[in-house]
Amino acid sequence: MPQPSYTYANARLAALSKRLVDSQTIHRMADGSLSDALRTLQDLRYGGMSDGNDTNIEQLISAERAEAANEIRSLSPNPAFTDLFLFQTDIQNLKILVKARLLGLSECACAEGGIFTADHLREMVKEQSYSELPMPIADALRGLEKSLQAKIDPQQISVSLDRAYYAYALQTSRSDAVLMQYFRASCDFDNLLTFLRVRAMGGSKEMLDDLLLPEGGIRKAQLTESFDLSFEALNKILAASVCKAQLLAGLNAMQRTGNIGEVEKARDNYLISLFSSHQYETESIYPIIGYYLAKEREGKAIRLIITAKRNSLPDSVIAERLVTLYGER
Repeated sequence: MPQPSYTYANARLAALSKRLVDSQTIHRMADGSLSDALRTLQDLRYGGMSDGNDTNIEQLISAERAEAANEIRSLSPNPAFTDLFLFQTDIQNLKILVKARLLGLSECACAEGGIFTADHLREMVKEQSYSELPMPIADALRGLEKSLQAKIDPQQISVSLDRAYYAYALQTSRSDAVLMQYFRASCDFDNLLTFLRVRAMGGSKEMLDDLLLPEGGIRKAQLTESFDLSFEALNKILAASVCKAQLLAGLNAMQRTGNIGEVEKARDNYLISLFSSHQYETESIYPIIGYYLAKEREGKAIRLIITAKRNSLPDSVIAERLVTLYGER
């Protein structure tokens, strides 16, 4: 069966985009009560929500993500690129499944919406058979199977799979400037966040080096060398990144507030902006990816709001953490 055209795919997704939870609705949910927020989701039939008793937010978000993933897979004229984003769900599932097997856990919850079904991944991990996965991921899992025979290290599982995923994404996206920028920026932001967290917990250069992702623009050696230096020295290193202005803005905001969430927010806002600017193109892969990221961003906002209200957290917590939605300026 031939792949759909960009024109058809983007027209279909433009129609689906009208069902995205828009910024006005998100802010109205944030300003109201928990019951108001749940009623809004019920009115929208979010995740198939049919009544006010259906309040398992994680299940609702998972259902929305899986539906969006199915749409993307059926519509994408370039699966090699769109699968990079769907494959993040598989990576999270693989982390859960490998850890569960090694720790002897019989039950573990996995999400649908990746390239493989959760049951298919579960069978791969059970049989330790990874030939269907992209080579960097398969190689990482085979290496883990050997190294973890001596010692079970859950953190090593997560770091190894994240590194393999980003190595694969950087390699696959190298022919497309926007996608390459997205994944390079992701590595730079996440490496900066790791740097900040390890310093805050009193870790060491060696610990930092063990946790870093592949290089985007920032050299890993420079990050480790600057571990004991001032923020001013760090600013110079960040200048090598494709998103240096956004990294510096997030870092400066964190220094003012003492909240590392400022850097995470700067990351999320920058990454979505790369596709928001291409939202109305008709002969491009970017609106297709943008739609999927919009569903991810939508779910993240809903989770934040419902969790905050269920735990009676102040509205300021939501305001501080709520990130820009797809298409917002």
